[in-house]
Amino acid sequence: MTKPPAPPVVSVVMANFRGAAHLARAMTSVLTQTEQRLELIVSDDASDDDSLTIARRIAATDDRVRVIAAPQNGGPAATRNRALDAAQGDWIAIVDSDDLVHPERLARLIAAADAAGADLVADDMVYFGTVRQSRTLLQSLNLCAPMMLGAAAYLRSNDGGSSLPPYGYLKPVIRRAALAGGRYDARLRIGEDHDLVMRLLIGGARFLLLPDPLYAYRRHEGSISHRLSVATVQAMLQAHRSLPPMPDADTRAAAASVDRQLRRALRYEQLVADIKARRLRHVLPKLVDPAMLSRLFESLRDRRRRVADLPGGGADLPGPLPGMPLPGQAWDQPPAACAARIAAMTAQGQHLPSGAPSWATWLFDATTPRR
Repeated sequence: MTKPPAPPVVSVVMANFRGAAHLARAMTSVLTQTEQRLELIVSDDASDDDSLTIARRIAATDDRVRVIAAPQNGGPAATRNRALDAAQGDWIAIVDSDDLVHPERLARLIAAADAAGADLVADDMVYFGTVRQSRTLLQSLNLCAPMMLGAAAYLRSNDGGSSLPPYGYLKPVIRRAALAGGRYDARLRIGEDHDLVMRLLIGGARFLLLPDPLYAYRRHEGSISHRLSVATVQAMLQAHRSLPPMPDADTRAAAASVDRQLRRALRYEQLVADIKARRLRHVLPKLVDPAMLSRLFESLRDRRRRVADLPGGGADLPGPLPGMPLPGQAWDQPPAACAARIAAMTAQGQHLPSGAPSWATWLFDATTPRR
């Protein structure tokens, strides 16, 4: 009698909407992982491009791929939920359909999480793409060693006035037993990742953060995560106020601060909507608020600064490139600054020094613009 196939160690959830330009590379970066005991679930949100053709073509050559096609567009949360309902792995990994992951990423993250007794684990994200920003998400932390990320810090990172990195952008690998019946809030089109992880942390899940720069995060003008509106901020505020009771005073204080920031963001989006609609009688009272004026001017400055995000073409790497340690171990030096500079070098047409460690050569290739 033939034994049924063993369940996968990890289910990779890849939500997709109109991602045909980058989908094949994203899928390949998952399927070439050193951890081969995986399934890749491509959940398509009624794309009207060639996404389904591409996904199904790859699925025909690899039985680890499953493709779920939605009959109508429902947003990223609903699209991921369909994949979560189908997932069979002990771990759930979130990878976007235009991003790229290092071949050892899943094996390293799962090994590190198991060793630390963590329920969620995430690594650093290196920004690249047409929105040119030579940095990593966690660069300001200057991390050499893994750290546990608690509910209060995670929540406070969603406060617009915080100096913390925006942890909600992380793409975690989640233990399925910890996720249980947890799902994304389908009302959210922005911030759904932050909301789900926050609910897991409130419930007692342990989140391990690694300095490893093994996730290449593509940023472009069409990224949904950059398009706030009155409706999206209203949904974020409603979801925030629907979170379970906070476990301690520090987290409650963080929640109150985030509530204030979201209310301020809502007023700002209402101001922007009034300006675009030329509703001057609504605009003028809002401009009395100094915070609204300051935010409006900052937004205009940000648009002008975007083209100047990269350092000069002659800038060197910030130091010798460190080797990648064993999973979950400390690096000899923080890798983020080197990773950010490598992504900048590719955009500028520069070359990586010979003898670079394998993680650096992977990152250089992943972030090099394709013609």
